[in-house]
Amino acid sequence: MARIRTIKPEFFTSDDICALSPLARLLYIGLWCEADREGRLVWTPRVFKRRYLPDDACEGEAVAAELVERGLVVPYGDGYAWIPTLARHQLLNPRESASRLPAPDGDASPRLNDASARVDESAPMGKEGEGNGKGKEGEGGSDDAPSRVVSRPARRIAHALPEGWQPDAADLAWLATARPDLSVEAVAAETERFRNHAAATGRTAQRWGPYWRNWITRAHASKANASATATKAAPAGASTVDRDSDQQWRARLRSYRPGGFWLEGDWGPRPESERSRVPEPILADWREATG
Repeated sequence: MARIRTIKPEFFTSDDICALSPLARLLYIGLWCEADREGRLVWTPRVFKRRYLPDDACEGEAVAAELVERGLVVPYGDGYAWIPTLARHQLLNPRESASRLPAPDGDASPRLNDASARVDESAPMGKEGEGNGKGKEGEGGSDDAPSRVVSRPARRIAHALPEGWQPDAADLAWLATARPDLSVEAVAAETERFRNHAAATGRTAQRWGPYWRNWITRAHASKANASATATKAAPAGASTVDRDSDQQWRARLRSYRPGGFWLEGDWGPRPESERSRVPEPILADWREATG
C-alpha cells in the first residue's frame, strides 16, 4: 500500500544523495511511499522498477544496490528492508497503521524510536506536523500534556577541504566501476584541479567524497566539449588528443551489463541501444562476451 510522504528542500543537496545516480535518487523517494511508519518494506527491486522507473532503461536491482551501498536502505530477514532515517525525516500521520513487518534483527536504533515518539497518537490533528495546534514546537498543549522531546543525532560540521586531501577507499572503488576509462594520471590531475577549485572558492562540506565523485563524473564531459570544438577546426583526417579511443571504449564495456552504470551524457546512448556510439567492432566483441 502506497503512502503519502513529504520531501525537504535540503534533500537535493545532501552529501549522500549527491553521491547517487539520478535514477537512484528517484527510486529512494519512491521507496518512502512503499515503507510503513517504521521505515520497513518488502524488498522487491524488480517490482520497484516497474512501479517507479517504468520507462527508464535501467536494471531495478542495480539501481536499488546503490541505495544499499550507501546505507540508505538496509535489507534484512527473508525479503524485507528498512529505511533507517525515514521516520526521523517524515511527519507521520498518527492514523497510519503500525508496522506489520518484523523488525530488523538486533534493531536498537534510537533514531526510529525517537522519531516515532514525536507524534502524539492520541492527539487530534491540527496543521501538518502539529498535535493539537497549541503551544510552541516541542511543547505540549497544556501543563499536564506530555512533552515530546526528539533527540537528534549529532550533525557533522562542514569544513574546508584538508590540505593534500585524497579520495578514500570507497571513492576509489566507485571510480573503478564508474570511470574505468580514466587513467591513474588523469585521475590524479583531476583530483588536483578539484583541490585547487575547492581552495579558490572557499567551499565547505561535511563530507568531500561525494563532491569529488561529481567532479570526476563531469571531468570527461568538459574534455569531450573541447574535443568537439577541436574537431570542427581540424583539417579533414586530422586526429584530436581527446577523441575517445578504442581502449577507452573497451574499458567502459569491460564490466558493463545492460541496465548497469553508463554515463549517457558523456558516452552517448547505451550499448544495447541502436543509437550507440560504441564502434561496431568493439560492440560486436561485447555482445559476444555477454551472450
